[in-house]
Amino acid sequence: MNSRSTPKTVFLFILLFVIVFLQLLSKTQTSRFIKRLDSLEKNLLNNPISGKTSTGQHSAAKEGYPGDEGDWLIWAFAVEPKTLNQLSADTDLYSRWITFETVFEPLLSYDYDEIKLKPCLAKSYQISDDGLEITFTLRDDICFSDGVPVTADDVIFTYQTIINPQTDAANIAQSYIDVDRVERIDEKRVKFVMKKPYFLALEIAAFWDVGVYPKHIYDFKTREEFNKRVSNPIGSGPYVFEKWDTGDKVVFRRNENYWGPKPKIEKVIYKFIINDKARLQALRSGDVDIIIPAPEQFADLIKDENFKKSFRCLSYWDPGVPYYFIGWNEDMPFFADRRVRLAMTQMLDRQALIKHLLKGSGMEITGPFFIFSKENDPNIGPWPYDPQKAAQLLDEAGWKDTDGDGIRDKNGIPFKFKLSYSADYVLYQNIVSTLKDCAAKLGIEVIPDPMEWSIMVTKLNDRKFESVIMGLGGAIAEDQYQIFHSSQLGNHGTNYVGFRNAEADSLMEQIRGTMDDEKRIELSRQLHRLLHYEQPYTFLFSKPTYRIVAPRFENVIIHKLGLKEEEWFVPKDKQKYKN
Repeated sequence: MNSRSTPKTVFLFILLFVIVFLQLLSKTQTSRFIKRLDSLEKNLLNNPISGKTSTGQHSAAKEGYPGDEGDWLIWAFAVEPKTLNQLSADTDLYSRWITFETVFEPLLSYDYDEIKLKPCLAKSYQISDDGLEITFTLRDDICFSDGVPVTADDVIFTYQTIINPQTDAANIAQSYIDVDRVERIDEKRVKFVMKKPYFLALEIAAFWDVGVYPKHIYDFKTREEFNKRVSNPIGSGPYVFEKWDTGDKVVFRRNENYWGPKPKIEKVIYKFIINDKARLQALRSGDVDIIIPAPEQFADLIKDENFKKSFRCLSYWDPGVPYYFIGWNEDMPFFADRRVRLAMTQMLDRQALIKHLLKGSGMEITGPFFIFSKENDPNIGPWPYDPQKAAQLLDEAGWKDTDGDGIRDKNGIPFKFKLSYSADYVLYQNIVSTLKDCAAKLGIEVIPDPMEWSIMVTKLNDRKFESVIMGLGGAIAEDQYQIFHSSQLGNHGTNYVGFRNAEADSLMEQIRGTMDDEKRIELSRQLHRLLHYEQPYTFLFSKPTYRIVAPRFENVIIHKLGLKEEEWFVPKDKQKYKN
């Protein structure tokens, strides 16, 4: 009997092997596409500092101890955002900090250590062999904070709202220009169909950085109805909006009906304290629990052993650290000329800024990419500090003092301009003061133009400024299209300075459609070299992320992507606040 069954068994085994082999073969293209998407994380592994604390205390929860519930976490922010609506040109880094993953959740979320997109509102996804179709299957147990289930209709509504020209979201809509359509398969499945490959297709389809919006709450009939909704954000996240006391604070309480594991902290408050010294005093007095110190503050504080014993002083590099720059509006008669922009860079001693204003903790940059990413070309040297060369460039561009008044001019236009910046930010004040002095020596008058952040956001979106100093936050995988592509001029796009360059446009378009990691990195480095040459910005520096945290919080872990406050807790015997 056994001898008769052996050939049949062997045949069935071979048949099974062939079937499995064919299935694996049919999935080869999909697997390769996913690998290309996953390869984005490798760029961050090139960063030897990411996820490390350079100073201060670091803690992790004890094994088997989940942490106590209760207490509040009170942030101190230097800036009050203009809106809490992420689908808006007025949104900023502070608005995102306050609402993303706190209120609005994406379909997929980045794991803070593995740096891979993993299920959040979606329990799974599939990518077609050609990489042009991404299908998400939503979880069955997800709901918004009002108890209404999250469905495919909400996903489609979020996409349609972003691309709707009636909404003021051009800064976000540019990410979706390669999406052909979004289809509803059924209540829990939705398909994104791409016009052509895009290396961030999975990230943008998952609504990373904005989250899914409830259609039954945000559906609108007129442009004004949606665009004027700046407060009372409602989503599916672990916290729900309680109130916004304008000029004072925004308050969130824990979503007790949250579909996922609830955070331990019961309330999160964001207080707006503009002055650096006032924020530090609020921390010392116990009125707030966490601050973002100014660089010079942090450098001084970590020298104080008693202070370090009393607070967690954290310093680390992560992809979200901003880079700082001076942007030159190329609609101005001076800044349309590349030689003038380069002169503005070479008249400013950026190394001196790092030494004196950052107390040596920053790094000079030559372009917009995260300095530890592979896209950033380490072989590009900064333009040297050379006032004589700057004067020569200005002369070559025709800006000379023709009337003897001490100010350069050309065609009857004096070289005077306003430099806008967020008021009460001491770092910006000092940079402006330094540039003003350097420019004056070369016959240029810089007029400081400080203003509230909310006003500056409006001026940036409308391009009603002459020059600006600011910082832009980084990204896990960076696409410079929205910042420098000529199509992003006007309509509240984020090419604020009006940079127009056909070669740069072509490179950015190629980068978007290049799935091969090595080829995309080389294209990005070409873009880096071109931006360094053209100087649409005077690239200044990047600096580590600084945080000072009250010591009663536990499980304060520095991940490769930074801190994750949702993990924190306060032991019962150290809790201060009750709901």
